[in-house]
Amino acid sequence: MNATLRRIGALANKDFADLFKNPTMFTVCLMPIGFMLLFRLIMGDTTAGSDLTGAEAARVGEAVGRYLLGSGLCMSVGMVVPMVLIYGIAEEKEKRTLRTLMLANVGAGEVATSKGAVALAATMVVSAGCFFAAGGAPGLLPAYLLLTFLGAVPVTLISLVLGLASRDQMTAGFFSVPVLLLVLVPTFGVASTAIEAFARVTPLGGVYDLLNLAAEGQLLTAGALAPLAVTLAWTVASAIAFAALFRHLARDN
Repeated sequence: MNATLRRIGALANKDFADLFKNPTMFTVCLMPIGFMLLFRLIMGDTTAGSDLTGAEAARVGEAVGRYLLGSGLCMSVGMVVPMVLIYGIAEEKEKRTLRTLMLANVGAGEVATSKGAVALAATMVVSAGCFFAAGGAPGLLPAYLLLTFLGAVPVTLISLVLGLASRDQMTAGFFSVPVLLLVLVPTFGVASTAIEAFARVTPLGGVYDLLNLAAEGQLLTAGALAPLAVTLAWTVASAIAFAALFRHLARDN
């Protein structure tokens, strides 16, 4: 057990170093924060020059703030996790790094654990940056990070499987784009009721709804049960898929 933990720790240090050394990967991880700053600048004061009353303007401002926070959460998970895992694993396949690790008596499970932990840690850091860039209230940060973690877990498991299935970085791009689009669906829910209904059952749909409830101070109410169930269902389903496919994909490598 101690030897396994030491190997995982060493792999995690390597993966963190690779994250900072790879300019493409590092830039993509910073993009969600940049988008939040840009969105906040573009939207600015949405009620300026309007005929809204003070109470109505406050409600509009709160709705915009919640949208920015939700977008930041989705972008953090959708951009960081696939980049770190799908692209990261595919790049190591091309460089034969994974094969070298396997020959050095490093287990596939240890590699997956290390990469998954690094992806989750990077997502949490980026999500915190998005939170402050979007102007979130400090008191909401713990709930925001918790929901980020809950939403990132199923996407991490799915991305690990897709990363192992990727032959090269071109294949990784083919796999990562659908993951990103699916994760970002909740941010388009404002466009129509049909998209909003579909968004509720996507991997981050439940987390997005839970964030809105948290912003309204209603996270611990009965209204949170349905979105929480969606989130747990995706987590269980992705865990089952990971368990079913991991050994086969790892053996093929």
